[in-house]
Amino acid sequence: MDRTINYNFFHWGPLLYKTSLKQEEIERIKNLCSKKLKDYRDNLAGLIKHEHQIDAKKMSPIILPYVNSYIEAYSSYGNKQMGNKAELVSAWVNYMTKFESNPIHTHNEDLSFVIYTEIPKGLKQEIKNSVSSASNVKPGSINFIYTLGTEKFNNNQHIFVPEVGDLFIFPASLHHSVYHFQSEGERVSVSGNLVINNG
Repeated sequence: MDRTINYNFFHWGPLLYKTSLKQEEIERIKNLCSKKLKDYRDNLAGLIKHEHQIDAKKMSPIILPYVNSYIEAYSSYGNKQMGNKAELVSAWVNYMTKFESNPIHTHNEDLSFVIYTEIPKGLKQEIKNSVSSASNVKPGSINFIYTLGTEKFNNNQHIFVPEVGDLFIFPASLHHSVYHFQSEGERVSVSGNLVINNG
């Protein structure tokens, strides 16, 4: 005899937040980015030729409303407070092209974010055509990894093929990486680190 089974499940691990920016916000961010800005590669893990610093003061008004939303979400997710004042302390742009990658790494500070302003046109088709022995390996995807172990029944990864306007906010200590791709064009992402305090 069939019966209904009631159950609960519980949030576990870090809060990984995903949303989408408005087109006008994307355009404002693009105007902050340039390959003529200060080379920022010495501060980053990426195997990328063009990584450049962005003015954090100019980036702050765009990103902080979303970070405040993350802080509110965290209070529901973790049933505790993480502070109520966010400060963007660094920001940069990555102009990733074919065969470049970002090996597994973490960031400094409390929270980090990544926003996508441009994706190669051929990337989706490349993903469809790709052959991989690991179903979680997709060209140009970002892979968030909670633990580096491989316990059999744990879901320790979230993999995303980014779209223009996607925004992810996450604890700076959360491991993540980006797989290389072979399509022509640039995969442009903007990232930054924030500190959280009680205002």
